[in-house]
Amino acid sequence: MKKLVALFMVLVVASTAVVFSGCTKSTEDLMENAKVNLPKDKYNTYYQIWIGSFCDSNNDGIGDIQGIISKLDYINDGDDSTDTDLGYTGIWLSPMMPSPSYHKYDVKDYYNIDPQFGTLDDFDQLIKECDKRGIDVIIDFVPNHCSSEHPWFKKALKEAEKGNFNGYAKYFNIKKSSETESGYNCDPNDSSIIYESNFSDTMPEWNYDYEGTKKEMAKAAKFWIDRGVAGFRLDAVRYLYYNDYEKSSDTLKWFYDTCKKEKNDIYMVGEDWSSDMNEVSAMYKSGIDSLFAFPFGDTSGKFLVSVISGSINDYTDTLLSYEKKTKEANKDAINSYFLTNHDMNRVGDSLTELYQKKMAAALYMTTPGNAFTYYGEELGMETYDEGDDPAKRTAMIWDSDNLPNVTANGIDRVEDNTDGGGVKQQDKNKDSLLNFYKKLIKLRNCHPGIARGTISALPDDFDGGTGVGGYYLTYKNEKYLVLHNLDTDKHSFEITDKLINDDYKIAGMFSAKSGKVSIEKNVLTLPAYSTIVLHSTK
Repeated sequence: MKKLVALFMVLVVASTAVVFSGCTKSTEDLMENAKVNLPKDKYNTYYQIWIGSFCDSNNDGIGDIQGIISKLDYINDGDDSTDTDLGYTGIWLSPMMPSPSYHKYDVKDYYNIDPQFGTLDDFDQLIKECDKRGIDVIIDFVPNHCSSEHPWFKKALKEAEKGNFNGYAKYFNIKKSSETESGYNCDPNDSSIIYESNFSDTMPEWNYDYEGTKKEMAKAAKFWIDRGVAGFRLDAVRYLYYNDYEKSSDTLKWFYDTCKKEKNDIYMVGEDWSSDMNEVSAMYKSGIDSLFAFPFGDTSGKFLVSVISGSINDYTDTLLSYEKKTKEANKDAINSYFLTNHDMNRVGDSLTELYQKKMAAALYMTTPGNAFTYYGEELGMETYDEGDDPAKRTAMIWDSDNLPNVTANGIDRVEDNTDGGGVKQQDKNKDSLLNFYKKLIKLRNCHPGIARGTISALPDDFDGGTGVGGYYLTYKNEKYLVLHNLDTDKHSFEITDKLINDDYKIAGMFSAKSGKVSIEKNVLTLPAYSTIVLHSTK
């Protein structure tokens, strides 16, 4: 067995070619010749769309469903031979049901589309067009609370004001009290009546101790399942019972099991911001497919912090531990990794350099599980300087020379807040962030083992210092070696048979800054801020 050697020195590599199995291939040839090979299962690379900001089809300043339909070929055109689309295999749509707010998380009617966004016919058309392209659609479903304008809540308050707490009031936590309790707000017409509403006084919470509530939620979910959704992104799952993980998990299990009876392959991903693994494990015990991996997302998450610090060991250790503990709670768990979402400042705020944004993308796109991209992230969009929630959900920039008139979120202007222009501009630039994302997604689509693989650690004697590291992913009879260099210097390593079998081939190589990833005479050179994925059969 050859000795594993880490050669920490700067090497000048004259050739940009990659040598393996006795032949020479360039990175570009490698990616162009790769074939999409995706099984039909619950694994996808998802694109998150904030409907009101994405694309406006009727020039009313509000993005809509027809606007999304018009841009589907950008997300995935359904033709694996083209490279003009991003290649996403799933879409997560922000809340779209009738609501008095711009964000739609306070639902008035669980059985319709908000008129601002279109009609049920528009939605049905969207599903058909996505089906043609092999795109799964999941919708934001809000099981925790509704709008204070929901007809049932309005009736509940009227009945309670007359002393009747056994009618519609049973759907909510409404009671008579001489003083306000934490998490409760007062009936505006009778301060002696309070109702649970932890998020806002305009968002009363459903009472899952009442079977009628469960029956109604199951009916609403079936309505959308019958219309063709692949599943749901579930809002605030930890608060189905406020801060009671055990009861929330039990209710989540009921909802998941109920929906599986309607669609056996239903996919659900839950929102739970906790970084406490005991709490995360408690929610996974519900049997839900996925939870968003919040310890890795946001500006303080492992992805962005690791890129900024140039240190990888804490990231890989945390990733290995997170995968292990979640699989112990639910062996079928599909962790969902992301950089930021609609509740967070955008990536461009923390990562100011283009190479940093590329490197963060390489980190989360090579993790096992499902990857979620917030619209505009692939352009390096930044948060508007107001910093509140609407500023995180601004107009998608399709053409920075012709800015859209989309101001649905109360932001009265649209700016080119990208890193290199809009879609039109970046599509023409081979070194753009947009085209970097295309290559990463193609890697995932051509190598299903990256998303579906079981993670394991590198050999104990692998010494990459603080900046170079990674892990293995094992899937069926295949094994992948994922290595990242977050350091400011290039590093070289001998590829030994202890590191990976001699039959390895290169799945993908990504240089986020400058220099070329190369393998010359079995020595791998990783320039600063780069990634390589090697593939072998066991």
